[in-house]
Amino acid sequence: MSKTSPAKDGGDKRRSTRLALVLPIKVKGLDALKEPFSEATRTIIVSCHGCRYLSHTYVPKGSSVTLEIPRGDPKRPPREVTAKVAHIQRPKAAREMLHIGLNFDVPGNVWDIPMPPDDWFPLPGEPMFMLEEPPPPPAPPVVPPPAPVTLTASWDASEILVMAGRAEGREAELAAALKMAKTAVAVEQPVRPQPEVVHRSSEELHERLEEALRASIERLSAFAVEKIVERASGHMAEIVEEARKAYQQATEELDRKIHKAVREALDGERPNRHGRGRRRR
Repeated sequence: MSKTSPAKDGGDKRRSTRLALVLPIKVKGLDALKEPFSEATRTIIVSCHGCRYLSHTYVPKGSSVTLEIPRGDPKRPPREVTAKVAHIQRPKAAREMLHIGLNFDVPGNVWDIPMPPDDWFPLPGEPMFMLEEPPPPPAPPVVPPPAPVTLTASWDASEILVMAGRAEGREAELAAALKMAKTAVAVEQPVRPQPEVVHRSSEELHERLEEALRASIERLSAFAVEKIVERASGHMAEIVEEARKAYQQATEELDRKIHKAVREALDGERPNRHGRGRRRR
């Protein structure tokens, strides 16, 4: 696209700057034989006051024609404007086309050219054409963080039996989990020395200790089996942590039962001491 100097036809200084621009148009009207025609062609020069276009149809000077001009917004229908033939330039060769100049009945920027020359103006009642900026791309969706995993452990006697049935064939995994739990407890908590038992009732005390130890091991086994079944796909660290807590609770319960058994054994031995003292006197 190039600019040409403003037209000086008839000394009209208000004529707008002409631009050498090729745009598709459709021209309709009556030819020299008064026959209707419709020709799809293209411009070679445009301005706010008219244009020059190529044609195969001879139209007499002063004839009225109608132009269909595509809009800058392709969603809108073509704009129709009326004009009169101002001049005709005949071709120099038979195969060349006519150059026909038009003057618009209502001048203005019918071409929807953005950022036109300073002396261009819009059609009456229309704003100056502006290119619409494309809308910004939508923001990516915000993905919420994953919810924390909460481990819970609760069971009764029937669940322990079910878990034990599911644990068949997983003895090696259970043994490894118990070993890791015992190792973790031993590292984090030093072994506390048990109080010295002076008098023990051998049979009763051993039975109570074995019962308490057996109950603790059953709880720990049921817990470890449940966690192995539920999370056998790589969550061993969580199983070990829960097993360690269960083992710690079992150890504390065993300590309480040991202290209780010792106190009961001591209480049972005290009357015997007093009886022997009286016989010595």
